[in-house]
Parts: sequence; C-alpha cells; structure tokens
Amino acid sequence: GSTPEAVAATKAAMAAASSGAPQRGKGAEFILAGTSACCAITLTNPVDVVKTRLQLQGELAAGAAANAKPSVAYRGVGHALYRIGASEGLRGLQRGLCAAYLLQFSNVGCRFGGYDYLKRALGVKVGDSASGQLTLVAMGAASGTLAAVVSNPFFLLKTRFQAAGSEDARHQHKYASLRRAFLDIGRQEGFRGYYRGISVFAPRVAAASAVQLSTYDAIKEYWMRWTGTGSSFTTHFAASLLTGVAVTLAMQPFDFTAVRLMNQGRGEGGVGAFYTGPWDCISKTVEAEGVRGVFKGTLANYLRFGPYCVFTFVILEQLRAQWDRWLL
Repeated sequence: GSTPEAVAATKAAMAAASSGAPQRGKGAEFILAGTSACCAITLTNPVDVVKTRLQLQGELAAGAAANAKPSVAYRGVGHALYRIGASEGLRGLQRGLCAAYLLQFSNVGCRFGGYDYLKRALGVKVGDSASGQLTLVAMGAASGTLAAVVSNPFFLLKTRFQAAGSEDARHQHKYASLRRAFLDIGRQEGFRGYYRGISVFAPRVAAASAVQLSTYDAIKEYWMRWTGTGSSFTTHFAASLLTGVAVTLAMQPFDFTAVRLMNQGRGEGGVGAFYTGPWDCISKTVEAEGVRGVFKGTLANYLRFGPYCVFTFVILEQLRAQWDRWLL
C-alpha cells in the first residue's frame, strides 16, 4: 500500500498544480477534447456501425409471422462485424465516419469545454463535498444539453449513413455524399429536419455527460488518493474504463430511441412514418418486440463506448500534457 507520506505528497502536488500553475485558455479544452474524440472514434466506429444496425434490426418485428421468431441478419457483435466486413469491406465498417467526426468534435468539444468552463467559473473541485459532487453532475448535464443542441444534425447524419447498406433495416436513406445529405434534409424536411429526435437525443447526451464527466473526475481523484500514483496512464485507464460502464447503462434507452427516431422515414404531414415521439417509439417497440427490444445493441454499445471512453480520456490527458508543456 502507499505510505501516508506518499499520499500527502500527491495531495500537495495536486493542490499546487490547481492553484499555482498557469491554466489553459477557455477554448483549449474544446479543441483538445474534440481532437481526442475524433481519434477515438476512428478506432471504434466499426462497432458503432454494428450498434446502430443492431438497434434497427427487426424494427417492430417487421415481416414476422405471429408467434414466430423473426430472422435476423446479424446474430451478434462479432457476426455483424464479420458480415459487414465480408459484404461491404472496410468502407462498410467505417460508414458515417465523416459525420462521426463532425459529431465528435462538436459534441465532445462542447461537453468537455462547457464542463471545464463551469468548473472554473463556479470554483467547484472534485471530492470537496457531496454537494460539490452533485454540482459536478448538474454541470455535466448542462454542458451535455448544450452539446446536444449543437450536434444533433451530425448524429442524425451519422445514424442514417450507418444504417445505409444494412441487410434488414426497415428504412434506409440513400445519400450520395455528406454535403448532399445535409442539403437534401434541409430541402425535403426543412430546418426542423435537422433536429428530428432532439427530444430524446438531448436527454441522452445530458445523461451521458452528467455521468461521464463527474464519474471520471471522481474516480480519477479517488484513485490518486488511494494509490498515491498521481495522474498517470494507469490512473487515466482505470478511471475511463469504469466510467464507460456507468455511461452505457445510463444512456442505452435514450440512445436506442434516438437512433430509431432519426432513421425513420417521413409519413403524411411530415411526421415520422413509424413513431410520433420517444414514448410512442418505446411503447410500440415493447409491444412488438418485447422489453428486450429497447435494449438491443447494449453489448455493442459498451464494446463501442468502453474502448472509446478509454481512448478519449487517455488521448485527452496526453494532449493536455503536451499543450501545457509547449503552449503555457
């Protein structure tokens, strides 16, 4: 175990760093977080494609006979990766990557940047008190809500591109390019089209952000106190790995619903072809596919978000260190 002297030295170093060291500019965290997220999604986007397709698979049990188990194209994460790779190649596994870059930079940049700004503005420190921890959760939710408003159009685009080419998605959008997709949505669906699904995407991002940012900060702080190792690679890895579990559980129902709302086609009057809103989506899914239907893609969601969370935080910590070294 660590000696009291080592723990005390770590605390002293942390206190000195927080009080005396120069601080990064307000825009730095936005840039660093967005960049690290783009690096992370490059590595995990294939699993994100699988997650999206599993969530759309068997939508409302389409084409299934009564009391019969509907056939599925993808029997699990591994089978989906293999089948998509075999039939669509690397381009299939990386579908929606450009839209994912726009999503990650805008969403994660706003979430981390906003959270960092609020922490500084309100002077809240990790581990000070229970009320301070709740404040961090609230700040994470607030920054997440802002990020959802900024990035909703890009999540919409990412979802539609990833669903295209699926062997059993009930509805697919065909776009020639990212630019053409953006213009087509505006022309065919109007400005509101870019914000389809915002009613569930905003809670998804708020929940994920509240849990992710506050949990990572808390685990990282406690880990350094218990081990006396300081802000090391092991600390960042352990904190981000545990954070990934918490975030996946918190956002799964929202993520599932957002994917289905955003991918559905347009019905009469411009409303969704299958669902009128989040609750309608959940209730119809439970009725047609059972409660398990809402949790489709949960394993893929963690296999995507767990490594993604690790990559994002580890890369971010390294970028922060280099930024502080060369630019402060």
